[in-house]
Amino acid sequence: MKSKGDYCESLFMSKCIQNGYVVSKPFSQNSRYDFVIDDNYSLKRVQVKYTDYVRPSDNQCHVRIEYTKQEIDWFAIHMNKINCWFVLPIEVVEGMKQFSVKVNKKSKYDIFKNNFAFLRHGF
Repeated sequence: MKSKGDYCESLFMSKCIQNGYVVSKPFSQNSRYDFVIDDNYSLKRVQVKYTDYVRPSDNQCHVRIEYTKQEIDWFAIHMNKINCWFVLPIEVVEGMKQFSVKVNKKSKYDIFKNNFAFLRHGF
């Protein structure tokens, strides 16, 4: 649904501005990334994703992430049901078709949870 995507993008933009980044949005809808983030040292292409789906069988949130490092540099994934962001470099998830974490369980991706500083300092 487009309105959820717009809502998520506005949340992401606000978070980035709060963290001192300059945020730009491509004029065209044909881009594979949603934002360009300027951290005063480099520009990063970010694809923003949103999900509020939790799979009942295993209490898992997931979102499709079929992108390559030629298309984007980072993902910012908002998982609404657990109220958190995962800010991940494409290298961590490249080749995966979906990103998923279990609700209220530790994950190998917890280092990326709500960590907007990675956009500035890298991983």
